[in-house]
Amino acid sequence: MSAPSKVAGGCLCGAVRYEINFKPDHVFKSNAFICLCTQCRKQSGALAMHFFNLTLPSFTWTSPTPSARADYEIIPGNHRHFCRTCGSFIAWQGDNNRTPEGEAQLEVCAGTLDEEFLVGRKDADGEVIPGTEFGEVLCHPEGNIGWAQNEVGKC
Repeated sequence: MSAPSKVAGGCLCGAVRYEINFKPDHVFKSNAFICLCTQCRKQSGALAMHFFNLTLPSFTWTSPTPSARADYEIIPGNHRHFCRTCGSFIAWQGDNNRTPEGEAQLEVCAGTLDEEFLVGRKDADGEVIPGTEFGEVLCHPEGNIGWAQNEVGKC
């Protein structure tokens, strides 16, 4: 299965949208991970959140309504981007989250990808067209699982 060069996604209500243009050398499996930290568990209501890392220049907000996008910091410097209309958690960005080369990174919630990229485009009969799904490539972590017990600070 080939990896995509470009994907798009957004929140549940559609008010917050983004586009990602992956670098040609982006390594998908080693940049996918599952987070089990307290913040992700509390914000999502799930035991685990599935993210994929990318460098910040690869990511573009394309929202028609910029005011719908919000940022929450329970810990200073840890930005949780979400939709203020529907509440969808879109991405996490830490001020110190950088590649070994020093490039700023963003962690995008895999579940916010558009269906056509995550599960595949559909034909006229509603069947997924084989080879158009990238969920496994984008979201299959190779041992990257984060855990931080009780990291939530005072609100």
